[in-house]
Amino acid sequence: MEDLQLQPTPNVTRRQLLMRGLRCQCPNCGQAKLFKNRLHIHHYCPKCGMRLERGDGYYLGPLCINYGVAVFTFVLPTLLLGFFGYIAIKLALVIAFTGALLLPVLLYSFSWSCWLMIYYICLPDELHANRTEDCDDLSFEEERRTRTKQ
Repeated sequence: MEDLQLQPTPNVTRRQLLMRGLRCQCPNCGQAKLFKNRLHIHHYCPKCGMRLERGDGYYLGPLCINYGVAVFTFVLPTLLLGFFGYIAIKLALVIAFTGALLLPVLLYSFSWSCWLMIYYICLPDELHANRTEDCDDLSFEEERRTRTKQ
């Protein structure tokens, strides 16, 4: 699939990126799902061919989103309920521990989709559909930024 030619697509607006991110669709074309199954992201979009997995370190964004949602929306409130006596502390610990194990797995695909959505909303020119050249390399390189500023 590495030699798949990217098809030209119309420019993608931030609103479209938001909707595609919430639906776990390709940010470039919006026609394909991001995941092969619940835990495996496509390396390239099956419809338009855009590279979805950028390489080493790119997983840190989804990891932070997943961790933040699990901790601040479930684990911490559960522990606070136990600490302030609304539920037994042992029950709160069991619920929090269970949630800390299960929530990241359940939210994995959505956190990836949110990360791609945030990334392309912040850097819309990185999206293949919004570029003039026909390549899938990252165009937001340090050299280009410094040349553009000068």
